[in-house]
Amino acid sequence: MNNSNFCIAPMVCDQNTDLQPFFESCLAKARKQNTTLYSSITFETNYSDPLAVIEQIHNSNQSICYFEKQSDEFSIACGEPIADAKFSGAERFQRAKGWSQRLLSNTLVAGDHKVEGSGPTLFLNATFEESSTDLKYPALQVFLPHWQVIRKGGAHFIVINCVISPETEADELSVIVTKTLERFDGLHDQRPQDKNQEKILLGRPLEENFYENAVSKALRLISKGIISKIVLARKLIYQTEQQLPYFSIAHSLRNKFPDCYTFCMSTPDNGMFIGATPEILSRVSGNSLETEAVAGTAARGPSAGKDAHLGKTLLGRKKEVREHRLVIDSILRRLKSCGISECKEGRTRLLRLSNLQHVRTPLQATLPEGVHPFDAISALHPTPAMGGSPREAALPLIHELEGFSRGWYSGVAGWFDSRGRGEFMVPIRCGKIMPKSLTLFAGAGIVEGSIPANEKEETDLKLEAMLEVITGKSTLPHE
Repeated sequence: MNNSNFCIAPMVCDQNTDLQPFFESCLAKARKQNTTLYSSITFETNYSDPLAVIEQIHNSNQSICYFEKQSDEFSIACGEPIADAKFSGAERFQRAKGWSQRLLSNTLVAGDHKVEGSGPTLFLNATFEESSTDLKYPALQVFLPHWQVIRKGGAHFIVINCVISPETEADELSVIVTKTLERFDGLHDQRPQDKNQEKILLGRPLEENFYENAVSKALRLISKGIISKIVLARKLIYQTEQQLPYFSIAHSLRNKFPDCYTFCMSTPDNGMFIGATPEILSRVSGNSLETEAVAGTAARGPSAGKDAHLGKTLLGRKKEVREHRLVIDSILRRLKSCGISECKEGRTRLLRLSNLQHVRTPLQATLPEGVHPFDAISALHPTPAMGGSPREAALPLIHELEGFSRGWYSGVAGWFDSRGRGEFMVPIRCGKIMPKSLTLFAGAGIVEGSIPANEKEETDLKLEAMLEVITGKSTLPHE
């Protein structure tokens, strides 16, 4: 799917490419239509690590976004939005779809954008709740950045997007692109700071609810047949003496959890939302859609035998099997509700991370003609792995039992390019870093047979993903 209405391809662009004819064509079109358009130029470059790029250029006033799955040899980072839109309410994804389609149809493309995430690419983040109670955090934000950098295997790209108004001049656009390229090219000559991440001492956190009590209340609702499953989260706030090092933490997370999606996203209040999530909401490429059910958790064992025993027990324990089946069946129903009926269910297996293992079932479907990836996101979010079942009964109870707004935690984050490729993940195993505080989140699925103390212990294990790379310890402070 290519929504762009003008394209120079497969021309390979580099710093020596004469872009004057391209810009003149763009300007002629903008003036003829008397409207604002956008240009997107993909440049092939030498080795570039997107995380290292944002580490070198980031400042507190600059908005950035970064995603990486190290085991797939893929990472992408972007910054400086030049077009953005915000949406709220039950139709937020549908409205974002219309806005995105219009923007991409008004984007003119140069350069070979055969690699996913190259060419004009939109980035998004959405809160768990469909309507945000915090004016600083829109329920859904979609934006086109001025620049993005991509690493896919041995290929590396810089994409530069510009606003083209009828009043713009071709020389002006050439200067903007040249200066941006020089800015990134100059990073190769800069010596990075030789600074080891210091382990941080954290005191006792402030917790906004009594988790085991919330689980007990949920179990009473389950026993009455009001719901069959609900996911309850914890929110822990630590005071810190200084701002924690975002990008050193991200680097540790990507190395420790190569099979997860590491992410950093600037928050509207000048903080950073950061983590490594095992949860993907969907992956799209053309008319192919992949998603997965991830539910059920156990620790890793200290030996191969113990590890295998814990995994086998996880796969066969009735409580976990019940929870996992609820997630699969709900995903299938939701995909069917938006017209995706042909869905293949893969073999259930263990997803083994460095500190935890989960039950995972991959699902693959074909996107019918006319069904947009945002339609699938709208149907899937939130899955029972993040919300509950039945959805209509469980979701209103979550805020009541938790006592706080989740915001971006367990929401949606990701990217989508003009050729119909994209990845959307669920931000969990994460935290928000502010100048003098660290807020961590973790949750667990509650079903019949859940034990409050065990569910709290499961969230402790999940919190370790962030705590260990920050403090160097694998236990909660003062526990």
